[in-house]
Amino acid sequence: MKIKTTLNREVGGKEAPPDKKRARRKPASNRKPRLSARSRIAAAFRFLGKVFVPALLTFFVLISGIFALSSDAFELRDIRISGCRHQDAGTLEGIIRGEFPANVLRIDLDKARLRLEKETWVKRVEVHRVLPSSLVLRIEEREPTVLLELGGAQMMADGEGVLLGTYKREFGKIDSPIFRGLAGKDPKTYEKYYTENAGRIRNGVAMLAEIAAEMPQDVRNISEIDLSELNNIKIMMDNDQVEICLGSENYLKRFSGFVGDPAKKYQELKNQGIQVAQIDLSNDGQIVYKNLEAVAREKTLKLNRSVNR
Repeated sequence: MKIKTTLNREVGGKEAPPDKKRARRKPASNRKPRLSARSRIAAAFRFLGKVFVPALLTFFVLISGIFALSSDAFELRDIRISGCRHQDAGTLEGIIRGEFPANVLRIDLDKARLRLEKETWVKRVEVHRVLPSSLVLRIEEREPTVLLELGGAQMMADGEGVLLGTYKREFGKIDSPIFRGLAGKDPKTYEKYYTENAGRIRNGVAMLAEIAAEMPQDVRNISEIDLSELNNIKIMMDNDQVEICLGSENYLKRFSGFVGDPAKKYQELKNQGIQVAQIDLSNDGQIVYKNLEAVAREKTLKLNRSVNR
């Protein structure tokens, strides 16, 4: 008689309990390969490299920046300035050295530019660093193109109405009529009403440019421009005290319409002893000659209206 037993067969009518260790084993295809000691070390170094190398670079950059901002190697030594004719270059250099850090890298270039452009003659400025220790300033100055009367003094301004100071012979001839009728009796009060004054001056400059485009010789005979009325530019010609009103538009059309026969008519009136104080061209196609009494009445009416507002 032979008796055979296996773990998988029933013994005494019951199935043999499975081997727990065998049951927990995963198939060979699902098992993760074990890493060798060398591979584990290499993986550790790669991890450390990802974490510590950027940190070291950041630390190095930070230390380098601190060194640069405090190093004497970047101390401002040379300021090169170009473009100054009327603006004193020494004043600009003094502003940079006195109001900004001594280290070139710590100077805010935009703030330096804005500060320098507050100076009267400086219209625009470019500011550049030249490492290790220099600044370059390229200046564009304002051009004195307008002469204006302010409190009895003859002053200069540019085409934007920026006041540039008292006119002196050293500035040469400025080909401009005298602008009158501006707000303010001195530079301080002129600046108080700068926005209004600048607008009036721009209107006067635009009027001259419009006439000069077609009548360059005739526009040179304009000696004065009265800007006291916002909507009525008045001019005076050389060797004549009569006001010519051009209104606020169509300056060329109105001025050219007066030059010629109407001007001869005006001369005839003068020869007859008729005192003409004002010639009104402010309405297209119409020329009105006014004597002193008529002009005085109009000024009184305008004054009363302004008082009653």
